[in-house]
Amino acid sequence: MEVGIKLWSTNPVEYVKDSDFADFIEVLPRNARSLDKFARRKRKYIIHVPHELFGFSPIHNMRKSQKLLQHAVNAAKKLKAELLVMHTGRIKEEPNEEFIRKAIKAAAKLAKTVSYGRILVENSYPKSAFDIDKGNYYLCYDYEHVKDLLEMSGAGFCLDFEHAAIAARQLGLDYKSFVAKLMKLKPEYFHFSGTRLPKLPSGTSSEGHHMSIFEGDIDLNFVKKTIKRANKPVCLETPVDIEQRKREVAFLKS
Repeated sequence: MEVGIKLWSTNPVEYVKDSDFADFIEVLPRNARSLDKFARRKRKYIIHVPHELFGFSPIHNMRKSQKLLQHAVNAAKKLKAELLVMHTGRIKEEPNEEFIRKAIKAAAKLAKTVSYGRILVENSYPKSAFDIDKGNYYLCYDYEHVKDLLEMSGAGFCLDFEHAAIAARQLGLDYKSFVAKLMKLKPEYFHFSGTRLPKLPSGTSSEGHHMSIFEGDIDLNFVKKTIKRANKPVCLETPVDIEQRKREVAFLKS
């Protein structure tokens, strides 16, 4: 089982040089020049398409989303990355089922335009779960929505455990059962980080997400067993702390 770490292309070069403990690096590309430090090192790379923070939302701005996706494809070519992870966007108002269907079709249409590498669609959660992100709603968080998008686009699936746990809490469901159902979609890749789940389905958490896997409310052994059984790569979306990440990688590989 491969365990990798996530970096933005603008992270200092020291984090790239000191990454040999990981099997691969998932890179979120900000600009072409910032990719040079990665290209100089012969490593396995995976690309994360710039997401909602950069304006990615096919249902609201297809042109902007196309531009960001193409930027990611160019980065994948430069780093010889075969996989690209893609979100589906966010909106400012609570969507009805008709809108969700339109958004899924828009995301599928965009994903199908990629002619290099393989797109993996990442699951999300219904609405903002953290104080820093209040007022936003997200798409493609439950089994049926993800299944429909995968079938329409031909894309693969990236299962994000943090997102799944948050979605389950917001929907009033047990997160382990929720993950078990998502696993039926045969994810090809995983994201994992610690998180403090909102105490109530309608609430938000004042604490940040993407914490160390040794913090938060997600059962470490449950995730570890799930990943090992699938035998697919997992990327740590945890704080950029080299020593801590070394411990996280060692735990998942043990």
